[in-house]
Amino acid sequence: MTATESVHVPQEDYVGGRRASDRLRTPRETAARMLDQYIAEPEDTPPPRDCARGELDDMTTTCCELAAGVLDSGRLPVAGAMDIFRDAATRWARDGVPLGRIQHAINEGCALGLRSGSRVVEESASSPVVDGTILVMELLDVVTEAVSDAYLAEFRTLTQNGPRHDAELLDALLTGDGTARKIADRMGALLAEDYHVVALHFPAHTDEGGRRGDTAMMAARKLRRIHAALATYDGEGAPIASMSTNGGTVLLPDVAGTDVGELVERLAEAGQVPVTATTGSAAADDIAVTAPHLYELLGLVRRLRYAPGLYRMSDLVFEYQVSRPGLGRKHLVTLIDPLRDSVDLLPTLHAFVDSDSNRKKTATWLTVHPNTVDYRLKRVEQLTGLDPMKPSGLRRLHAALIADRLEARRVTVDERQL
Repeated sequence: MTATESVHVPQEDYVGGRRASDRLRTPRETAARMLDQYIAEPEDTPPPRDCARGELDDMTTTCCELAAGVLDSGRLPVAGAMDIFRDAATRWARDGVPLGRIQHAINEGCALGLRSGSRVVEESASSPVVDGTILVMELLDVVTEAVSDAYLAEFRTLTQNGPRHDAELLDALLTGDGTARKIADRMGALLAEDYHVVALHFPAHTDEGGRRGDTAMMAARKLRRIHAALATYDGEGAPIASMSTNGGTVLLPDVAGTDVGELVERLAEAGQVPVTATTGSAAADDIAVTAPHLYELLGLVRRLRYAPGLYRMSDLVFEYQVSRPGLGRKHLVTLIDPLRDSVDLLPTLHAFVDSDSNRKKTATWLTVHPNTVDYRLKRVEQLTGLDPMKPSGLRRLHAALIADRLEARRVTVDERQL
């Protein structure tokens, strides 16, 4: 009997008319009960740790629904019913979940379903029981085939090409110890003359704040998705990368047509997180000099709580200069001290600066009338002696706001783990 053939199962013959599929009538509750039983003793029976509990709930629920359907109808589901498994398998391949672990979870789910259904059947095996068991085993065959085919297809796509995640070569380029070219020769790699140096920060994915046991796993999945996106990057010349779940460094050959912004967007989409990055160009021998400035600039963007995206030194030269510690920065902070006694003036000044001095946009953001914004800005002038409506006053007030944030929010930044 093949997986595509149908078997008719007269369910009414089961135990006084009660069908074996009755146990599967509430798929979500049944799935939860099955998984609770399966994961009840984690020390003795560890669950598939590469799948989050929510994913197991969804897949087990779907299996229960399909099992109830085939036991009722005596027929295997239509081909389209396997799409949910194909989509999940593609995602799991991208996330690096081992195929063997997935197949084990599917087998366990089907076995649990059979045990659950069999509890309402008389001990004496009847022909319908045997037929039902065969049908569910055929369902297992169909599901396993769909998952395996989709998983392996995605895996082949991801392994066709990819970046060199060679820590030794990247470290040599970042430290400038003179060994990079020898290491590249040993690897059979050809270094580019110039590179785009990209410093990256990855925030936590929303799934990393879920169940305690899933946090590290979801962070690792995020990183694998980002690696997969970098692996399929079709720019000229292979990237050299070293990344953790928090961020890292990518070196892209600086050749015509290379778009760093496109790369950052690709990584953000793959990781499903808003990525913040800084970039600059440098000759291969000068990467060690350029990289520390980019890490520092990335730390500055984070401390100022600027929007995620790609930044260059030219975008933040003013903030970078103001960020230099010393008496000048401390003096700037004192310029806005008179505004601290009011709950409205500092937020209004921040919004006015962030809106590029647009009164109407400021009013919209603050949900007040534009006349209220005018009044508050006049109060800022009266208290500080600096008119935010004039370029000269606004520049100094803007610098004071930046200095104030930097003084108030000192963040220790590990340059390689941004």
